[in-house]
Amino acid sequence: MLVTVASCDNGNADFTVVDIAPTVEIGALTGVIEGETFTAALTFGDGAEGSTISTLASGSWSITFGGAEVASGTLVPSGDNWTGALSTTGLVEGDHSLTVSATDSNGNTGSASTDFSIVGAITDITGTWILKPAAGSVRVGSFSGGGDYFSFPAEFVTDRACYYDDTYTFNADGSFVIDMQTQTFLEDWQGTNFACAAPAAPHVSGTYGYSFNGQTMVVTGAGAFIGLPKVHNAGELPNVPQVGTSITYEVASATTTAMDLRIRVGGDGAGWWTYELIKQ
Repeated sequence: MLVTVASCDNGNADFTVVDIAPTVEIGALTGVIEGETFTAALTFGDGAEGSTISTLASGSWSITFGGAEVASGTLVPSGDNWTGALSTTGLVEGDHSLTVSATDSNGNTGSASTDFSIVGAITDITGTWILKPAAGSVRVGSFSGGGDYFSFPAEFVTDRACYYDDTYTFNADGSFVIDMQTQTFLEDWQGTNFACAAPAAPHVSGTYGYSFNGQTMVVTGAGAFIGLPKVHNAGELPNVPQVGTSITYEVASATTTAMDLRIRVGGDGAGWWTYELIKQ
């Protein structure tokens, strides 16, 4: 709204009153994991702060997914400036769009929009796990998940029982515990010629750290590993020394009872190891 008052010969000055649309700012978004409560911080501003031209009167919001509205609501702002939030539940994994509008007492409307993504819920993997005692649960190939280079045969489950009983425990506090009991299976680079023996440092039973976000698993600490101690992101021991004290695995799939972890050893063109684990 634009109001102009002409000058007169009575000494009064000309002035112009401009009533602009409200402003809308969308702030921090939280709860962007499937199953959580989604919230968005909001800030509204009336176009004529400190005057009586207009005040904030109402607000509304809408979330769309795949071109269809999946959630909406109204807001009750007041005054020249207002801060608040919106919240909703039930948003599914995928890309969404949020639009928020504010209207003042003169009927002017302002709006803002933003895109955001809801990620899949992170599986609760806390507990104790072992390598699946079955043929092919440990394998290496030319592609992710492949076993065209080598795959552990069924007889390994018996011949290397000291390996398949090693446990990996993921605790809620971020600690990661490896327990190989008195023996595990060692290779020649560890000082034993492919036989059951006491664990060889630094790959021994102990408490380490981990982080898991549903897409990657990272174990931290000197000697921490899952599956085979020789395999790390830069290559394989002893051919390529490990740099740093962490190993990152890609999570191909994860449920509360089964996990498929994969790791590429080296850069492009290198092989991939796969470890299938089950919860005890």
